[in-house]
Amino acid sequence: MSPLARWCHRHRLAVVLLWVGLLLALGAGVGAAGSAFGNSPTSQNTDSAKATALLERASNSAAGKSGRVVWQVGGGKVTEPAAERAMAGALDRIADAPGVASVSSPYTPAGRAQISEDGGTA
Repeated sequence: MSPLARWCHRHRLAVVLLWVGLLLALGAGVGAAGSAFGNSPTSQNTDSAKATALLERASNSAAGKSGRVVWQVGGGKVTEPAAERAMAGALDRIADAPGVASVSSPYTPAGRAQISEDGGTA
C-alpha cells in the first residue's frame, strides 16, 4: 500500500482528475439507464410475479383482490326486515358489478357469523 500512497501523493492532480472522471462516467451511466423501474409484482419475471399469477388462476380472492362491506344500523338490528331489504339490495348491486366474482351475505345460514353479537353491525 505504501508505494500506491506515495504514487498518489506525487500525482495528486492526476488522482483528482481520475476520480472526477469516474464520478462523471458513473453519473452518465445512471442517466442513460434512467430511473424507471417496475414496481408491479406482475411486471417482472420474478418468483413473486409467478406466485401472483398462480393465485389469480386459482381464485381472485386468493390473490388479494377482495373487499369487505360493513354496515351498522343506528337503532335496532341489521336483521330487522327493513335493514335486511336495504342491505340485500345493496349486496345484489355489488354482486352485479363488473369484476365481482362472488358476494357472501350475512343473511344466509353460512353468513350468520358475520353479524355482531348485539345485532347492530354486519
